Amino acid sequence: MLIKTQRSRLNLSMMFSQAGFGIRYVVVLYLVYHLSHSSLAVGATLGIPSAVQILLAPIGGIAADRLDRPRLIAMSYGMSGLAVGLLWWILRYAPNLPISHPLIYILYGVSAAAGTLVSPAYRTLMTEWVTEGELVRWEGLLNALGQGFWLSGILLTGLMITFTGPELWLLLSVCLFLGAALMMVRQFEPHSFRPKRQPMTHRVLKEIRNVSVSLYLAWRHLRHHPFIWAFAVIISLSNIPHNLLLSLPFFLAMNLHRGYGGFGILESCIVLGVVIGNVWIAKRITEYRIRNLLVLAFFTQSATCLILWIGARSSFISVLILLTTYGATDALFTPAYAHLSIVAPQSVRGQVFGLFNLVALLATPISTVGLGWLLTITSPSHVILALAMTFALLALLSGRIVAFKMTTDRE
Repeated sequence: MLIKTQRSRLNLSMMFSQAGFGIRYVVVLYLVYHLSHSSLAVGATLGIPSAVQILLAPIGGIAADRLDRPRLIAMSYGMSGLAVGLLWWILRYAPNLPISHPLIYILYGVSAAAGTLVSPAYRTLMTEWVTEGELVRWEGLLNALGQGFWLSGILLTGLMITFTGPELWLLLSVCLFLGAALMMVRQFEPHSFRPKRQPMTHRVLKEIRNVSVSLYLAWRHLRHHPFIWAFAVIISLSNIPHNLLLSLPFFLAMNLHRGYGGFGILESCIVLGVVIGNVWIAKRITEYRIRNLLVLAFFTQSATCLILWIGARSSFISVLILLTTYGATDALFTPAYAHLSIVAPQSVRGQVFGLFNLVALLATPISTVGLGWLLTITSPSHVILALAMTFALLALLSGRIVAFKMTTDRE
């Protein structure tokens, strides 16, 4: 009963924060585009979260293994709320501030850091409460709920921001982040689940050495474990086309003359697909064959991009259907992530997650900024064709990796 209550609070906190992140995402793109009218500036903005994740991923892992995780999650959401609150204050009381444009990037980066610090803490909590079979179902349903709230934040903000302006939505985002933080303020980890507290010491050099050794052990486990390393590399490669495609709805909406409302609808369709896919994989599948699911995901993504390139570039309805299909493929990666969570050793699990995120996101910021540059010299259709070919190659590569040949039964 205690664990069930704890899980409910964890889930509710995540839902509040996801809605806040969705609102913040649309507002920041709105502000950057209105200040610069530049595709390159939008591309740079889209790359900020992944750049922050690369810088802070190891730190998030260390914090998850060494600190009280509920408090870490609460502090991270509080930090995100503070950053968004400062952005609201600038728009409200100092809109003509000469450095307002750079401040948007800085405060967006601070808010994005919250997600980086929270991710390993969430994963370590989840893996200690359930078995691997149940973890696939829980993670699938949790992804569906979280993405659903992200969808609501994006859709409502995209449809209404041109009428209401950004200030109202920033204030709502602050309230959601503070609500998420309050859900986690009170310590609720059972004693047996708390990470071992390090003895208080003034020997700073010794503590630095301990952290270095711990990180080295996590890196060695990541590098020498066939499944974890293969999955980290394949996700690193797939994140390049994946993030490029997820960045395209903004530019597609503008090209199709649908504005921010259209952008919100396109993003929401991707998220709707994620929700449907995760509910399906959590409720309907009884056996998770990881390699087959990865190959199916990449081939489906390739086919979706190919159809989008061939016949749906000028049809908004077709784009909606195809992006929903693409979003549904996200659920096919859930069993692999669940297996990753279980095989990582508990003593350095958070650090393994942090290093995995670092490897997986290495090329993302450059590719996202590159998209903004490419769209100044070419059209989205050429980019989509390249993405279709890339996903097909990833499907072929995944089918040949022996480390992915494993099955997890639903319990």
